[in-house]
Amino acid sequence: MFLLRSFIGSLAIILLIMGAMFAKPQINNDINKYNQYMGENAKEEYKDKWGMDEEIFPKYITDNMHVSDYKMVYYNPWDAQYLSYLIVDYNRDDYEKEVNRLNQYNSTNYIGYYGVTGFTKYKLLAMYADPNYGFVYAITDEDSRIVYVELIFCNYFYDLEYSKYISTDYLPDGFDARMDNAYQKKMLEN
Repeated sequence: MFLLRSFIGSLAIILLIMGAMFAKPQINNDINKYNQYMGENAKEEYKDKWGMDEEIFPKYITDNMHVSDYKMVYYNPWDAQYLSYLIVDYNRDDYEKEVNRLNQYNSTNYIGYYGVTGFTKYKLLAMYADPNYGFVYAITDEDSRIVYVELIFCNYFYDLEYSKYISTDYLPDGFDARMDNAYQKKMLEN
Protein backbone atom coordinates (compact mmCIF):
# COMPACT_ATOMS: atom_id res chain seq x y z
CA MET A 1 0.00 0.00 0.00
CA PHE A 2 2.84 2.39 0.86
CA LEU A 3 4.49 1.72 -2.52
CA LEU A 4 1.23 2.41 -4.35
CA ARG A 5 0.74 5.74 -2.54
CA SER A 6 4.35 6.71 -3.21
CA PHE A 7 3.96 5.83 -6.87
CA ILE A 8 0.73 7.82 -7.21
CA GLY A 9 2.25 10.81 -5.37
CA SER A 10 5.36 10.72 -7.56
CA LEU A 11 3.26 10.39 -10.70
CA ALA A 12 1.15 13.41 -9.69
CA ILE A 13 4.28 15.51 -9.13
CA ILE A 14 5.75 14.43 -12.47
CA LEU A 15 2.50 15.31 -14.26
CA LEU A 16 2.43 18.77 -12.65
CA ILE A 17 6.02 19.43 -13.63
CA MET A 18 5.41 18.19 -17.16
CA GLY A 19 2.31 20.37 -17.45
CA ALA A 20 4.31 23.44 -16.42
CA MET A 21 7.14 22.58 -18.79
CA PHE A 22 4.79 22.38 -21.75
CA ALA A 23 2.51 25.30 -20.86
CA LYS A 24 2.83 28.06 -23.42
CA PRO A 25 1.55 31.61 -23.31
CA GLN A 26 -1.64 32.14 -25.27
CA ILE A 27 -1.44 35.40 -27.19
CA ASN A 28 -4.24 37.34 -28.82
CA ASN A 29 -3.56 40.39 -31.00
CA ASP A 30 -6.96 40.49 -32.72
CA ILE A 31 -8.79 43.59 -31.51
CA ASN A 32 -12.04 42.12 -32.87
CA LYS A 33 -11.83 39.54 -30.06
CA TYR A 34 -11.28 42.16 -27.33
CA ASN A 35 -14.54 41.38 -25.50
CA GLN A 36 -13.67 37.68 -25.32
CA TYR A 37 -10.78 38.64 -23.02
CA MET A 38 -11.98 41.75 -21.19
CA GLY A 39 -15.05 42.57 -19.11
CA GLU A 40 -18.23 40.80 -18.16
CA ASN A 41 -18.62 38.88 -21.44
CA ALA A 42 -15.10 37.46 -21.38
CA LYS A 43 -14.43 33.76 -21.83
CA GLU A 44 -14.39 31.78 -18.59
CA GLU A 45 -10.66 31.83 -17.83
CA TYR A 46 -10.59 35.61 -18.44
CA LYS A 47 -13.59 36.61 -16.31
CA ASP A 48 -12.21 36.90 -12.80
CA LYS A 49 -8.47 37.58 -13.16
CA TRP A 50 -7.82 37.19 -9.42
CA GLY A 51 -10.59 39.69 -8.63
CA MET A 52 -8.77 42.60 -10.26
CA ASP A 53 -10.91 45.57 -11.34
CA GLU A 54 -10.75 46.11 -15.11
CA GLU A 55 -13.10 49.13 -15.24
CA ILE A 56 -10.15 51.25 -16.31
CA PHE A 57 -10.11 49.52 -19.71
CA PRO A 58 -12.83 50.57 -22.16
CA LYS A 59 -15.93 48.35 -22.07
CA TYR A 60 -15.97 48.10 -25.85
CA ILE A 61 -13.89 49.03 -28.84
CA THR A 62 -15.82 51.62 -30.84
CA ASP A 63 -15.45 53.03 -34.34
CA ASN A 64 -14.13 56.36 -33.03
CA MET A 65 -11.15 54.67 -31.34
CA HIS A 66 -8.00 54.29 -33.41
CA VAL A 67 -6.35 51.22 -31.88
CA SER A 68 -2.67 51.35 -32.70
CA ASP A 69 -1.72 48.22 -30.75
CA TYR A 70 -3.34 45.52 -28.63
CA LYS A 71 -2.13 42.36 -26.95
CA MET A 72 -3.56 39.89 -24.44
CA VAL A 73 -1.25 37.25 -23.01
CA TYR A 74 -2.57 34.45 -20.83
CA TYR A 75 -0.19 32.00 -19.19
CA ASN A 76 -1.08 29.27 -16.74
CA PRO A 77 1.77 26.93 -15.85
CA TRP A 78 0.48 26.64 -12.25
CA ASP A 79 -1.65 29.72 -11.65
CA ALA A 80 -3.32 32.05 -14.15
CA GLN A 81 -1.33 35.11 -15.22
CA TYR A 82 -2.42 37.93 -17.51
CA LEU A 83 -0.63 40.68 -19.35
CA SER A 84 -2.61 42.96 -21.58
CA TYR A 85 -2.28 46.35 -23.17
CA LEU A 86 -4.42 48.46 -25.45
CA ILE A 87 -3.07 51.59 -27.12
CA VAL A 88 -5.69 53.99 -28.44
CA ASP A 89 -5.27 57.28 -30.28
CA TYR A 90 -8.37 59.42 -29.83
CA ASN A 91 -9.60 62.52 -31.59
CA ARG A 92 -9.51 65.63 -29.36
CA ASP A 93 -13.12 65.45 -28.09
CA ASP A 94 -13.06 61.72 -27.40
CA TYR A 95 -9.67 62.02 -25.72
CA GLU A 96 -11.01 64.66 -23.33
CA LYS A 97 -14.07 62.52 -22.53
CA GLU A 98 -11.93 59.47 -21.84
CA VAL A 99 -9.46 61.42 -19.70
CA ASN A 100 -12.41 62.74 -17.67
CA ARG A 101 -13.81 59.22 -17.25
CA LEU A 102 -10.44 57.92 -16.07
CA ASN A 103 -9.82 60.88 -13.77
CA GLN A 104 -13.11 60.06 -12.01
CA TYR A 105 -11.92 56.53 -11.25
CA ASN A 106 -11.12 56.04 -7.55
CA SER A 107 -7.45 55.12 -7.98
CA THR A 108 -5.62 53.09 -5.36
CA ASN A 109 -2.16 53.46 -3.87
CA TYR A 110 0.53 51.62 -5.81
CA ILE A 111 3.88 53.15 -4.84
CA GLY A 112 6.18 50.52 -3.36
CA TYR A 113 4.38 47.49 -4.74
CA TYR A 114 6.90 45.44 -6.75
CA GLY A 115 9.45 48.26 -6.51
CA VAL A 116 7.23 50.77 -8.32
CA THR A 117 8.15 54.42 -7.82
CA GLY A 118 5.76 56.12 -10.27
CA PHE A 119 5.70 57.03 -13.97
CA THR A 120 8.05 59.41 -15.76
CA LYS A 121 7.47 58.66 -19.45
CA TYR A 122 3.69 59.00 -19.30
CA LYS A 123 1.12 60.65 -17.05
CA LEU A 124 -0.91 58.28 -14.91
CA LEU A 125 -4.68 58.69 -15.35
CA ALA A 126 -6.09 55.83 -13.28
CA MET A 127 -4.68 52.97 -11.21
CA TYR A 128 -6.05 49.85 -9.58
CA ALA A 129 -3.25 48.15 -7.66
CA ASP A 130 -3.30 45.11 -5.45
CA PRO A 131 -0.30 44.22 -3.27
CA ASN A 132 -0.72 40.53 -4.14
CA TYR A 133 -1.96 40.46 -7.74
CA GLY A 134 -0.51 43.42 -9.63
CA PHE A 135 -1.86 46.41 -11.51
CA VAL A 136 -4.48 47.69 -13.94
CA TYR A 137 -3.87 51.26 -15.10
CA ALA A 138 -4.15 53.85 -17.83
CA ILE A 139 -1.43 56.29 -18.84
CA THR A 140 -1.31 59.05 -21.43
CA ASP A 141 1.12 61.03 -23.55
CA GLU A 142 -1.09 64.09 -22.73
CA ASP A 143 -1.81 64.60 -26.42
CA SER A 144 -4.21 62.02 -27.84
CA ARG A 145 -2.88 58.59 -26.86
CA ILE A 146 -4.00 56.48 -23.91
CA VAL A 147 -2.31 53.23 -23.00
CA TYR A 148 -4.31 50.77 -20.91
CA VAL A 149 -2.30 48.06 -19.15
CA GLU A 150 -2.98 45.11 -16.91
CA LEU A 151 -0.23 43.13 -15.19
CA ILE A 152 -1.97 40.39 -13.22
CA PHE A 153 -0.22 37.47 -11.53
CA CYS A 154 -0.01 35.77 -8.14
CA ASN A 155 2.52 34.59 -5.56
CA TYR A 156 4.33 37.93 -5.94
CA PHE A 157 5.95 37.15 -9.30
CA TYR A 158 5.32 36.42 -12.97
CA ASP A 159 6.29 33.02 -14.34
CA LEU A 160 5.94 34.82 -17.66
CA GLU A 161 8.94 36.70 -19.02
CA TYR A 162 6.81 39.83 -19.25
CA SER A 163 9.39 42.09 -20.88
CA LYS A 164 9.06 39.95 -24.05
CA TYR A 165 5.43 40.97 -24.39
CA ILE A 166 5.26 44.63 -23.43
CA SER A 167 7.52 47.62 -23.97
CA THR A 168 9.20 48.74 -20.75
CA ASP A 169 8.01 52.25 -21.70
CA TYR A 170 4.52 51.22 -20.58
CA LEU A 171 5.62 49.72 -17.26
CA PRO A 172 5.77 51.73 -14.03
CA ASP A 173 9.23 52.95 -13.06
CA GLY A 174 11.02 50.35 -10.92
CA PHE A 175 8.54 47.53 -11.67
CA ASP A 176 10.08 44.14 -10.93
CA ALA A 177 7.90 41.04 -10.82
CA ARG A 178 10.56 38.54 -11.80
CA MET A 179 11.09 35.42 -9.69
CA ASP A 180 12.85 36.24 -6.40
CA ASN A 181 12.21 39.99 -6.69
CA ALA A 182 12.79 42.08 -3.57
CA TYR A 183 9.06 42.68 -3.00
CA GLN A 184 8.34 38.94 -3.14
CA LYS A 185 11.09 38.23 -0.61
CA LYS A 186 9.75 40.92 1.72
CA MET A 187 6.16 39.67 1.50
CA LEU A 188 7.14 36.03 2.10
CA GLU A 189 9.15 36.99 5.18
CA ASN A 190 5.96 38.33 6.86
